[in-house]
Amino acid sequence: MTGSLIPGQSSTPSDVGTRVVPPHAPTQAALTQAGLGPALDDPGSGKFLRIFSAIRRFAWLIVLVTVAGATVSVLATRMIEKEFEVSGTIYIKNDRSQNGGPIQAPELLSSSNWIELLKSYAVLEPVVNKLKLYLLPGQGAAPNLFADLELSERFLPGQYILSVDDSGRGYSLKNNSGLQLSAGALTDSVGREAGLKWMPGPQKLAAGMSVSFSLLSPRDASAQLKEDLEPFMPTENGNFLELKLKGTDPQLLASTMQAIQEQFLKVAADLKKQKLRELSSLLADQVSQQEKRLRAAEQGLASFRVATITQPRENVAVASGLQMTEQTAYGRYFDQRVQLETVRNDRRAIEDVLRRLTSGEIAVDAFQTISSVRSAPELSKVLAELTVADAELRALRTKYTDEFKGVKDLQDRVNTLRSSTIPAYARALARQLAIQEGDLDSRINSAGEELKGIPVRTITEGRLERELESAKILYINLQSRYEETKLAEISAIPDVSVLDHAAVPTRPLGNQASKIITMGFLASLGLGLGLAVLLDRMDRRFRYPDQASHELGLTILGAVPAIPRSRNGKAVPSDHLAQVVEAFRSIRLNLAHSFEPGSPICITVSSPSPGDGKSLISSNLGLSFAEAGYRTILIDGDTRRGDLHRTFGAERRPGLLDYLGNPQVSYESTLRPTSHRNLTMIPCGTRLQHGPELLGSARMAELIGRLKSQYEVVLVDSPPLGAGIDPFVLGTHTGNMLIVLRSGETDRQMAEAKLRILDRLPVRVLGAVLNHIHAGAGAYKYYSYSYGYAAEDEIEGQEEPKGLTQGAKA
Repeated sequence: MTGSLIPGQSSTPSDVGTRVVPPHAPTQAALTQAGLGPALDDPGSGKFLRIFSAIRRFAWLIVLVTVAGATVSVLATRMIEKEFEVSGTIYIKNDRSQNGGPIQAPELLSSSNWIELLKSYAVLEPVVNKLKLYLLPGQGAAPNLFADLELSERFLPGQYILSVDDSGRGYSLKNNSGLQLSAGALTDSVGREAGLKWMPGPQKLAAGMSVSFSLLSPRDASAQLKEDLEPFMPTENGNFLELKLKGTDPQLLASTMQAIQEQFLKVAADLKKQKLRELSSLLADQVSQQEKRLRAAEQGLASFRVATITQPRENVAVASGLQMTEQTAYGRYFDQRVQLETVRNDRRAIEDVLRRLTSGEIAVDAFQTISSVRSAPELSKVLAELTVADAELRALRTKYTDEFKGVKDLQDRVNTLRSSTIPAYARALARQLAIQEGDLDSRINSAGEELKGIPVRTITEGRLERELESAKILYINLQSRYEETKLAEISAIPDVSVLDHAAVPTRPLGNQASKIITMGFLASLGLGLGLAVLLDRMDRRFRYPDQASHELGLTILGAVPAIPRSRNGKAVPSDHLAQVVEAFRSIRLNLAHSFEPGSPICITVSSPSPGDGKSLISSNLGLSFAEAGYRTILIDGDTRRGDLHRTFGAERRPGLLDYLGNPQVSYESTLRPTSHRNLTMIPCGTRLQHGPELLGSARMAELIGRLKSQYEVVLVDSPPLGAGIDPFVLGTHTGNMLIVLRSGETDRQMAEAKLRILDRLPVRVLGAVLNHIHAGAGAYKYYSYSYGYAAEDEIEGQEEPKGLTQGAKA
């Protein structure tokens, strides 16, 4: 690598103090522009790399949250009591086939509803009262202390503290608020005022003893038991209902499960008997009412027949054939109606075709779609003749022109058929259909009168006979169901039975400690990762390339890695410096191709806020252009805090503001040579309060124009965009601006706001340079260059690099 280290501005917030090696060789950006390398605007899969970068940046937080979660999980496992599980099985008979078997009651419930019955309060609340599950003794209470405790219908649920005085003769009962509810001698009933029926006696209560306990309402205790109970059917609509119950007291678990099974059988049997009794009573009432309806139907039919016995009837010889006449009249009536509609529709269709034929809308071929036309021989013959004539005409036209006599005669014949012959036959057919329509209408009216004359006695008698038959069938069915229900009630068999009784568990469930620790570790790890991603999303600072290209809409012209520093007197590895060198080469190449060939490169370099490293980029970019052979001028336009003169070891006065504000200061006196012969700089000069106004003067525009004519590259290092109007004024003079964004420092909202101002000015924003990135890691994984390929001066007699063959030298 050639060239010496020159003073350069650092990428730290102080913006000074680091030295950068000037670039020399072709860049990766050149390969990108030629289509041989990855695009800088879209390096890799951005989303995953961004998440990976966030995880790396907040690794300490993730480790802290994970360790804290794992520690809490370990502590939680030490406070968890051993848990036991008891199970039982209930057999449910759900086969109700009546093929050849005795008469039985129908199934009480469907399979899916047995679970709902099991979890009902009718089953669980008696179990709670029997085993006193509403009582929760406190720590240290004797097992038999509450053996005879009962609850009255009205009691006060809550937490209680029973205290015995030092003499061992009296007691006091208080709630958890310290309010005394009851007091008296130990030989009296305890807690009568609170609704308790309890007399433990002196033999169970020692002097100075204090016992705490809690009471729930039976309904609340039943709700808790309902949540703990796990009933399920292994197969849908199966015969087995399995129960599981978990808890810390194995003896109480077994007792509770047995009580639930017994109460479930009892409730199921009672419900079945009650259902049969209600069904039997209901059927008895229905049979009685239906018997009355049957007698009334018989009486009505008999009365009607007596009243009409002397009148002619349709099924007697006096009115022979009346029922046949009724059927023939109905058939003839509806046939004539259909025929009338058909004739009417055909007539209207013919008239419609004639009307449209007169106006020339359609061809006569539309007649072929009318059924009456197809059944009219004369009109069908004319239409067939027209079809033949059309065919002959088309055949002649294939051989002769329209001037041929045979073609003309045949054409006249076709026109005659279409215009006069066919319409004449069609009108005659329409008149004939109109006559037929009137005749059918007259016959339909006559048939209607004939239907009205049929006596209604047959209808009335038929209705009475149907009512009687219906009443008989319903009465027989109800009587049969009533008898079956009475037999089923007498021989009722329970639908459920206990198949597996509950047994006291001897071993606790599997060790939950490892599961809890694993879940705690995974949950805390997930929480840490989520917090890292969330904090990253909430970060207002610029950190990732897609924030520049997608959110700010800037083209990424290059990325400058964090400049390494020497530590403990050790030299910085050349490969690390090469990464910085190649970065500036990439920026130089992209900027050079942003202008027309032969035109000067004139750029204002700025950044959204101080400390972004714009002066570092300006000075090293100027040196990069100079090394590439461009005549380059670097202007320190930061008239407020500019210190490029220190970077290049030059005098600050006279400088830019001196030239702009004092006509006696010559242009040549402001130019400062640098360590490179192709690079010249103009310092900021004397700092003046009206410096921004001088930057916008005509003398400044004249200076820029003069520099463009003398130099190939004009670089203006301006103040930050957030410092004032200076960078915007300088940008309008150069017409182009390069934005420097520092990773981890630049405020994205500030940058976006300033870029909106630039949108309204005649300034072309060439793109952004990403400064102080961690190349090769996270979202900047593809912004680094291959190590070991640094451009260096060859020393005479030096051996070729190992690993390269004669035909594979780079």
